[in-house]
Amino acid sequence: MKSEVEKVKEKIKYWVLEWIETIVVALILALFIRAFFVQVFWIPSGSMEPTLNINDRIIVNKLAYGVQNPLFESFKEKTFLYIIPNPLYNHPIFTSNIPYFIDFRKGPKRFDIVVFKLYDANNNRKDLIKRVIGLPGEKLELKKGFVYINEKPLSESHPINNNYGNPSSFPATYGPVQIPDDSYLVMGDNRPNSADSRYWGFLPKNNIIGPVIMRIWPPNSVGFLPK
Repeated sequence: MKSEVEKVKEKIKYWVLEWIETIVVALILALFIRAFFVQVFWIPSGSMEPTLNINDRIIVNKLAYGVQNPLFESFKEKTFLYIIPNPLYNHPIFTSNIPYFIDFRKGPKRFDIVVFKLYDANNNRKDLIKRVIGLPGEKLELKKGFVYINEKPLSESHPINNNYGNPSSFPATYGPVQIPDDSYLVMGDNRPNSADSRYWGFLPKNNIIGPVIMRIWPPNSVGFLPK
């Protein structure tokens, strides 16, 4: 017969293995949800003020435009989940050029707030958040801080800081430019202080992670963002 000590050891072993199994399953499930459905992002700058503030947390819908391929252009990224070295870095695989497993053939609407990835010359990735202003195929121009689409003024009712009184801010005049058929032009709501399409160019659809669903932090601001 087993001694009481052996019984206790078996119980502890069973308890430990059960917890390890639970944690592993939860981690795999969380990674699956993060890869295909939703992801939480935080706001690092004031470029979207007054709509979003520094350190706000938001949820992004990754399934809005299609079933995304989590390995799309993964060879460009040095790390996985920002901390784990990426074994695919500089080694493209056969799925590296497929942005969507299933493409819903639709993109963001004007004024949608989207999160997207942007790479610099050294393939360092940044996740940014801006508002869609120009759609594919449109001609856009900025005159004295006001947006013109196909030479007609654009009516913007969303929260915006359009004060260009700061001489170090981005200029109030931009364009005209013709937006490519597969791209968008995005701007921050804090127009004089936003590094957006006026600075680095058009946003390809394939770089878009998804539209913002809602803000989940801070607690006193939880809710859907105003349209």
